[in-house]
Amino acid sequence: MDGILSNFCPEWVFGICAAQTAKDFLSTNNSIISISKKFSIGLSEKYNEIRFEEVTDVAEKLLQFLSEIGAGEDAIIYLNDYIHFRTNFKSSGGERKLSGIFSSGFDGQKIKEYSSEQSVKVFKAIIFRLRNDTIPKASPGWIITDTEDIDWLGEVFSREIELF
Repeated sequence: MDGILSNFCPEWVFGICAAQTAKDFLSTNNSIISISKKFSIGLSEKYNEIRFEEVTDVAEKLLQFLSEIGAGEDAIIYLNDYIHFRTNFKSSGGERKLSGIFSSGFDGQKIKEYSSEQSVKVFKAIIFRLRNDTIPKASPGWIITDTEDIDWLGEVFSREIELF
């Protein structure tokens, strides 16, 4: 089996990119598709191809959920807190190690663990925990590039939108 075939994006990386897509859609004048393409290109440089439609689908579902719970102007805060939590902590609550001698939180997966259904399920669970103050929230003004060892992913988040 060719190594590239078993280099799937970790679910947490895909999830935070979809959340950032939703956040950028709410806070900029860019279309959700152009934002999704930025993340699709960036992630596909590191992992097996991720189609922009996959990112768009999840971002739209996150926005729909935030609308259903009446997040209103707090939607951007929820999205940022979600990105902060997923970047710094595993779903179990343990600290996420982004770099290490033998492995990294960015290591590709042998099987595709992310999907629209899975990413939305994790998002809903984390938003519920955030609303109940059971997990840490981002400090005011936090952005992903503040995270130590965020490396190439911080660069993808910081990229400008390309006009296609």
